[in-house]
Amino acid sequence: MTKPNILNTTKKYPTSLIVIHWLTVFLLVFVFVKGKSLENIEFNAENMNSFRAHAIPGMFVLILTLVRLFVKNKNKNNLPKEIEYYGSGHKLMVKTVNILIYVLLVLTPIIGFIMIYKTGALAYDFGGAFPTGAHFNDTLEVLHKLFVFSLLGMVVLHVAGVIIYKLKKGENLVKRMCLFLK
Repeated sequence: MTKPNILNTTKKYPTSLIVIHWLTVFLLVFVFVKGKSLENIEFNAENMNSFRAHAIPGMFVLILTLVRLFVKNKNKNNLPKEIEYYGSGHKLMVKTVNILIYVLLVLTPIIGFIMIYKTGALAYDFGGAFPTGAHFNDTLEVLHKLFVFSLLGMVVLHVAGVIIYKLKKGENLVKRMCLFLK
């Protein structure tokens, strides 16, 4: 006998996923703003704290994303039902945007970490000297920026999709991912 599917009765995501979602949003805004402020700052020992203030929350985004995937998988039978798609193209677009968001939430901080690692500056954090002539690898820097702006684009599409869905279907999807909305 198959287990009854409780997806259709659940109205909201589990509290843990809601908290992780909004904490990730907050960290992404902070990391993006901090990253923009670093664009014209030289990478050296004097500015290392500014770079750390970007990199450390960025690594927390990676950790939260991995935790979120684990928690989501663990709670797969306690998630809200899927939205009512307009058609197969809409379903493909929604699924693709969501997958790309997750992929970029993992790859972007990893590339950022590799950028820092390749400079040799990590030894400085453990009492070593700041490496002479430390600079970011141009390819990795371009890739990191490409991922950042791709992630930003996917988030804009995600938010636009939620708004359009509300306008077309009348359903407020934010309620599913919010603790205080009923």
